[in-house]
Amino acid sequence: MTALHAKPYTPGRVKGPIRIGIENATRDGISVIEQHELANFNGSCEGLAVVNGAAFSHAMIRAQSHAIPSIILSAEQAAQLSTGTEMVLDGQRGLLFSPELLKQHPPIDIKTPALFSPIETSDGERIMMRASVSNRPGVMRSLSCGTSAIGLLRMEYLGSQSSTPPGLAFFLNELGTCCDEAEPLPLIARLPDFSNDKLPNWCKSLDRTFDSDSRGTRIYDQEPFKTLIDNILEAANQCSEYYDLRLLIPYIDSADEFVRLREQFKIKLSGMFSIGAMLETVNACKQVDSLLKEADFIALGTNEIIANLLDCSRDSELMNAYDPAIYQLLQQIAQQAGPRTKEIQLNGQLIRMPGVLPVLIGMGYRIFSIDPLLIPYLADEIKQTDTNKAAQWAQQICMATDDKAVKDIMTLGKR
Repeated sequence: MTALHAKPYTPGRVKGPIRIGIENATRDGISVIEQHELANFNGSCEGLAVVNGAAFSHAMIRAQSHAIPSIILSAEQAAQLSTGTEMVLDGQRGLLFSPELLKQHPPIDIKTPALFSPIETSDGERIMMRASVSNRPGVMRSLSCGTSAIGLLRMEYLGSQSSTPPGLAFFLNELGTCCDEAEPLPLIARLPDFSNDKLPNWCKSLDRTFDSDSRGTRIYDQEPFKTLIDNILEAANQCSEYYDLRLLIPYIDSADEFVRLREQFKIKLSGMFSIGAMLETVNACKQVDSLLKEADFIALGTNEIIANLLDCSRDSELMNAYDPAIYQLLQQIAQQAGPRTKEIQLNGQLIRMPGVLPVLIGMGYRIFSIDPLLIPYLADEIKQTDTNKAAQWAQQICMATDDKAVKDIMTLGKR
């Protein structure tokens, strides 16, 4: 009998035979694949175990959008598995074990929070849990997970399978359908943010790479992106007549950049359209007070902020969610924002890392957007959080000197 304690990733519990390698994946099996194989992953399995998976990478987040229970294994753990062996995968606990051990590892009894409602901490603070999705099925899934809004619709994935850039008719239908499914929830659509590891099919034939100088809006004045963005803006404009739709500008680096883009986009949008800024660099974070004055709303893309802060790629081993520098920066943002910290939406995988959410609440953040499947589990953690104690943990963590000290504080806080 085998029981492997891995890293949790996507909640859910499934049973099936082990299938090693993406070429051996089956609909009824648990696929064990390498991180680099995720580029060709299409969701054709019952459960997913990624060897040396990079939790913050675009590839892992895209795999999560398939809503398949998944975990992250080490190479040593993967070497203990044999093809065809029947196993149970628990994505919330990070377990992979033999069916004979079911009594030792019973399912987690979790309740879905009420739709469109805040979740209260143990001392009555209201926390909004929003959903980050990539398509219409993700929006639909959010409604069964108790989300308060669609906090992030990643528009680079809409029409990503097309061999040519999608046109106005496509975006009118796709965006309209997503808004319709979300009703009565608000929907925040992030304009496309292309990168080398999340390219749509039609973009792969352009023979170009995307670096920090071409991320986010920096290519919007070049074809075929210019026409694509024009079509998205027109579709959003028409949809906003019937739905609570808001736009988020990605990869903002400064207040001046946001103001220039906002004015450029407003020419093509109705006067009352709500436009937000997604801060994804350390430089932008340092200007949060100016951006709060200019933007209708603010979101922090913590995945990119951490990569920028730690000077590494998102699939690097250096992406350490417990580096004290991360919490020192987030605390500085909260201090600059003051009472308006409660209006800032935090996005990214940092939110779901063990022990982190109460600390973010302790800093004053109240709005979070994450994969919808995680919301019921995080809601349970929120209900057990005392904001005064969490604020004390946050202060201690910001004075920590290394990741071990950060983990120790978070572990003690959960007791």
